[in-house]
Amino acid sequence: MNKGIMKFTFAVLLVAASSNLVMAQENEDGRRYGNFCSSCHGTAGAAVGDAIPSIGGQHKEFLETSMLEMKPAVVDGKEQAPARYSTLMQIFFKGYTNEEIKAMADWYSSRPWVPTSAPLNQDLINKGKASTHLETCTSCHGTNGNNVEDGGIPRIGGQTPLYLYHSLLEYKNDKRNKDGRAPEMDVVKDISDEELRALAEYFASLR
Repeated sequence: MNKGIMKFTFAVLLVAASSNLVMAQENEDGRRYGNFCSSCHGTAGAAVGDAIPSIGGQHKEFLETSMLEMKPAVVDGKEQAPARYSTLMQIFFKGYTNEEIKAMADWYSSRPWVPTSAPLNQDLINKGKASTHLETCTSCHGTNGNNVEDGGIPRIGGQTPLYLYHSLLEYKNDKRNKDGRAPEMDVVKDISDEELRALAEYFASLR
């Protein structure tokens, strides 16, 4: 083989190996930073209960944005209320830098998605499937609740049912989306709590 080609090939392989080492280290850092998360969100982010969200296999962009929104900002030395309120999570994220939070999001997003094992109500599933608002939901989240083309839209197919329901109620009651970055969620304000519960159960049932 030509010596010039050999040198070029070696350089490419060296860069690739170095890149893989950096990625592996970042992934390991994310796992280490996120060890505490498993006590609630389950091993590798697969939640066991029905009210705490699974985060393993969730879209990276959505995870990162959500986590950073729950971290209180500091402006001119004064702590500001986080964009997304959560008593426990804002205390937790105060102890991490933005880069550490991004590393956690990267690690959890690389884990396999495990659909909820929570018991589901078939009557509610049927009502959710028959909802006239279902098409509005699937237009963004996809028919299986997983829009792989937009990482900013959360994966909800197979997510824990009560978490989905409580999230919908937060949007409906203006406790989430205070900055108006998700205007499409205003649609839930016209849906009854009972129908939201059924929609949550339906999406939780998707595999």
